[in-house]
Amino acid sequence: MKEITLDFAGINSLWKLHEYFKKVFQLPDYYGNNMDALWDCLHCSFEFPTTIVLKNIEKIPSEMREAVEIMLELFHDLEERDEEVTVVVEAETKIINISDYII
Repeated sequence: MKEITLDFAGINSLWKLHEYFKKVFQLPDYYGNNMDALWDCLHCSFEFPTTIVLKNIEKIPSEMREAVEIMLELFHDLEERDEEVTVVVEAETKIINISDYII
């Protein structure tokens, strides 16, 4: 099983967020730097069981709240639609299922 950890400490702009996604997921140069483009790149792209760990979401600035909510919905949908993907949120010292984290 592969594990991808997304640590959001230090992410303070949408530009940094999408540059981080580009780096971690090794997205193509044509990646559009938005959540729709992220979905297009990630949806059904995992060939092996993969766990995506989301860390330090609470450190993303509050002015990015809308983007964070959309991102969480995207990862939840990814987990729901791709049987190879499990997404967990590491909140402080415990790990919870993404379904329990989003409203």
